[in-house]
Amino acid sequence: MRGLSLIVQRFLTRPIDARLSQLGKRRLAQSAKVKQDSIVLVAMQGEYTCNPKYIAEEILRRELPYKLTWVLRGDSVGPYPSSFRYVTHESLEFYQAIANAKVVVQNGHSMQRAGVAKGPSQYWLQTWHGSLGLKRLEGAGGDHKFYETMQKLDNEQTDFVLTNSTFEDEVFTNTYWPDVPKPMLGHARNDVLFDRSQETADRLRKKVLDRLDIVDTGQNFVLYAPTHDDNRSTARLSGVDFTAIRTALADKFGGEWEILIRTHNTNKRAADQWLAGLPAYCHNASFYPDMQELLVVAGAGISDYSSWVCDFILTNKPAFLFSTDLTAYSEQRGFYHDFADTPFTMATSNQALAENIARFDQADYDRKIASFLEMCGSMDDGKAAARIVDKIEELMAS
Repeated sequence: MRGLSLIVQRFLTRPIDARLSQLGKRRLAQSAKVKQDSIVLVAMQGEYTCNPKYIAEEILRRELPYKLTWVLRGDSVGPYPSSFRYVTHESLEFYQAIANAKVVVQNGHSMQRAGVAKGPSQYWLQTWHGSLGLKRLEGAGGDHKFYETMQKLDNEQTDFVLTNSTFEDEVFTNTYWPDVPKPMLGHARNDVLFDRSQETADRLRKKVLDRLDIVDTGQNFVLYAPTHDDNRSTARLSGVDFTAIRTALADKFGGEWEILIRTHNTNKRAADQWLAGLPAYCHNASFYPDMQELLVVAGAGISDYSSWVCDFILTNKPAFLFSTDLTAYSEQRGFYHDFADTPFTMATSNQALAENIARFDQADYDRKIASFLEMCGSMDDGKAAARIVDKIEELMAS
């Protein structure tokens, strides 16, 4: 009987429930009254971060007469502006807030994954969460069922995809949003990377170190943040010689170095276990919500293929690539760029990484950054949030 019950549940009850749920969401979207002053912001990371955060900050700075709703997830920790309204992802209030919104801003597939239906008088804006990426977008490199489902929904439901380069325009056109307009307005999250003031540097250093409970002794920090590997079940930190990294950085750049380790958002629950037993100069930054603030604090960066390094080069601070599974990852997902065309050196062993750090030449690196940004047609300049909010004001008034 139990086996029969499970079969009925899987092949009859669940599909019927899913269908009824979808019909309900679609009816809500079609019948709900859109509020002309309502904006909903959805960050896939579940925190106050990335492009939605910096767009919201510009709206708040301008004191615009909009009501902002932020979507929380179960493990969201904030802090968030007190002026926001908050709803929990996939709650009834979430679907109602989306149905009432004039403009919805998201940086991933959150709306599509939740089965949200788009109303006829709404605008959905996509900002994405990567930049000039090294690895191919998820799905586009292997998971064809996921890719096809998301592409259909993304292309039908998205009104604008905001890009920062001709490279992104091409990637987005050839993947999830082939028919969607793509205004090149820049990435709001990168504006802070163009702020070279000592005041901002000091403020964010204090904010980051206080939250991570790190005593400020004037030390330098290197950020180590690998990407997510769809098929790898073992810890991504295995094989990294943090002592050798620390020594190589001190020999090359001077000063004392400590390491901020930030696992991918999809792996952060395992971060404490992965970092257990590491030296005291290794700090778990996996739960720090805003990656861009870590980029401001870090004096150098190390990753495998994560696209944050393509944001980091806007600071001209040194970044290095390290991977022990380069061939496997290339076959699994693939890359958009030949590493020789990027500013980065790729090491497949700790010895090679130490040698790349020792050979680092800032002038050559700067030239490669300029060449790479020109090749990608990048236009980020520190003013993206202003341009994006100008666009939102236009849509809200329509």
